[in-house]
Amino acid sequence: MMPNLTFCYPKRAASGPTAGPAANQIRVIRLSSTEKKRREERLLQEEWSKLLYSIGFTTVFQAISDACNGRTFSDEQTNAFFAGESSDVSSPGDGNKKIPLIVHNGLMDLMFLLTHCHGESLPESFEDTKRIIRGYFPYVYDTKILSTECSDAVVRGGNTALGELYQSVFSPEMNDLELKKATIMNGDSSEQAHEAAWDAYMTGCVYYALCKKILEPNNDSRLALSRILEHESVGSLHRNTLGLNKIYMHMSLYTIDLESSPGIVGFCDPLSHGLSVNTTFYVSGIDTNVSTRDILRALTDGNQRNETEVLQHLKYEIIWIDDESFFVGTKLDNLVSVGDSGSVNLIALHVHHQLHVGLKGVKVVNLVDYFAQKNTEKETIIGSIATAVKRLFGGGKRSLDGASGNGQANKRRRVS
Repeated sequence: MMPNLTFCYPKRAASGPTAGPAANQIRVIRLSSTEKKRREERLLQEEWSKLLYSIGFTTVFQAISDACNGRTFSDEQTNAFFAGESSDVSSPGDGNKKIPLIVHNGLMDLMFLLTHCHGESLPESFEDTKRIIRGYFPYVYDTKILSTECSDAVVRGGNTALGELYQSVFSPEMNDLELKKATIMNGDSSEQAHEAAWDAYMTGCVYYALCKKILEPNNDSRLALSRILEHESVGSLHRNTLGLNKIYMHMSLYTIDLESSPGIVGFCDPLSHGLSVNTTFYVSGIDTNVSTRDILRALTDGNQRNETEVLQHLKYEIIWIDDESFFVGTKLDNLVSVGDSGSVNLIALHVHHQLHVGLKGVKVVNLVDYFAQKNTEKETIIGSIATAVKRLFGGGKRSLDGASGNGQANKRRRVS
């Protein structure tokens, strides 16, 4: 009935509640053409405001993505967006000045954002997921990668949690950075870890400090921080020096490469710093009562008495697959180069010996042989780390203490 009233009486406005006791009532208001236009504009603005409210953080997400893709912002465009006069919060730019996104251990955060601001679920293929991430954020730096893979042994050997890295920024060793600790709006300078704004501030400080520490010895003008933030193209220099588009993956042996460079058979993502495909092993056939502690004991028993120095200081990372199999990564770090085949072979023989003696009757193969065997068996080669986690790390029932039961497998990165 309301559309008919509006059609028959164009100088009147008809409205009424859609719910409640008065839902069956219609109110008719006599308006001049100017008043009617003003009322229509107000109603449109109200509807646009409701839409923005329902969209919520997606507006912020889109604005950040626009900045990362080289679009420009102005007061005029922003005001037009919030007034409902434009559906774009930004304007097209020349695309040359793309701002990098800086995160700390941000893989899960990025995928969370995709499921809330892009689509309800992620693609089945993680390679597709990485392409979507790069579509929104072409250049990503992860301060966790900066600290664990790109920094010196002192930084890598310390605590690389965000709060601890932030504290190190203001240590005497790095006090020439001229950074001042920020205060929150009420003037309180107390730190608030895991509060969004404070974490963002800490991440920015850590990124600046680590970049400065990494880049200064290079003395290469192409690696000036200002050029990096404006992302002037310097080929692979940013990737090799600062880990551009590489993201740390918690509870994994791998580093996520958003550019998906081809790797060894079975992988599109590289192993984390200090790990080698020839000294990372798939171990199967163990007794179901064996615990993580038992494995570490088997691996390290007698190491301190070994005459070979490299074997005295080995570190291990263990990830369970199921009750009877796991992966163990042997970290080389600064002890030996991955290209040192003699030392790598020595470590491989040592791990084989320790596991066979300590665990009895187990089968040990390195990752290259493991995936070659999978390919021979005509099983699907793992094309992404997400699939690897899902197929290999996500299906077990191993509990932390090694007792069999119905609990989920312990997927933490256990480091000896």
